[in-house]
Amino acid sequence: MSKYETRTARLSDAEKNEMLAVSRSPELRDELRAVAKRGPISFDDYVAFATAVAKLANHPRRTVRPVCDSGFKL
Repeated sequence: MSKYETRTARLSDAEKNEMLAVSRSPELRDELRAVAKRGPISFDDYVAFATAVAKLANHPRRTVRPVCDSGFKL
């Protein structure tokens, strides 16, 4: 396996057809256009969204390692 490959499950034909049907939905397209017209989102909104998605994904939290070093350059 190369470093760019993932171990994700293959989609069944039914799942592919469902995704295609959703992508053709005029309601979804209208919602996405409305979101695009709002302009860029704030960092706080993005963090709130990412937090909600992480809770839905139900992944275990990663441990945070303290950074103990010197000589950092920006």
